[in-house]
Amino acid sequence: MSTEAVAHSSSTTASHTAWVAKKIHSFVGIVPLGVYLVLHLARNVSTLGGAESFDSAVRDSWKSPVNYLWVVLLVYLPLIYHAGYGFYLTFTSNKQNVFKYPNLDNVRYLFQRLSALGLLGFLCAHIFLTRVHVSMGWLQSSANPSGQVTWGYFAEHMWHNPFTAVTYVFGILAAAYHLGNGVSTFCISWGITIGAKSQRAGRIVGLLFGLFILIMGYAAVAGFFIHGAPPKFVTPGGPLSPEGLFGALLEKIAI
Repeated sequence: MSTEAVAHSSSTTASHTAWVAKKIHSFVGIVPLGVYLVLHLARNVSTLGGAESFDSAVRDSWKSPVNYLWVVLLVYLPLIYHAGYGFYLTFTSNKQNVFKYPNLDNVRYLFQRLSALGLLGFLCAHIFLTRVHVSMGWLQSSANPSGQVTWGYFAEHMWHNPFTAVTYVFGILAAAYHLGNGVSTFCISWGITIGAKSQRAGRIVGLLFGLFILIMGYAAVAGFFIHGAPPKFVTPGGPLSPEGLFGALLEKIAI
């Protein structure tokens, strides 16, 4: 086989691998990550019903050990791939120069990448406040023997930690845009919307879906405020406890 033939074969293989990788990246962004986000927010809207409603929903979510395996396989692993390959696309894409070519597609692509960075930071904070605290046993106490996240724990942070509410407001906005815009690009990538008319309809569906995510997310946050200021909740252990690394700082800046 000639050198040119080998080079062409390698190039074809690389192109096919990149094509498959993009397909998987697009797919896992919607299924299962997008589906999980909808189910997660649907559960969290229970905050509107108050402490007992939310705490009951959380207990039901984690009462089966299968749920932990499901989250690892269908959320964490796809998230790692989606975020990792998303970073790769960000730094290798030919759509980076939005200031030189400020068309709508490039602007949407820029905001898709920016929202991805914001969403990733938000997820790190969210996972730290929830799953890390639970897995390390930092929320376990006589008042909360299960050690799971409670309405009082989150409400206290929302009311008295000035960073928490702001982080969730912008994090949910980033998630709504990223997933909403992702729906329209998913439809293009998978050949669901081919012509200009169908792609325009796909963008409208994506916009409506993003608004749906935004409304659910903000409704869940509002549920921590509409029932009045919660009693003081002290995180029993970990860096946010009174004796922890950030505990004294939180006490000083608490509203």
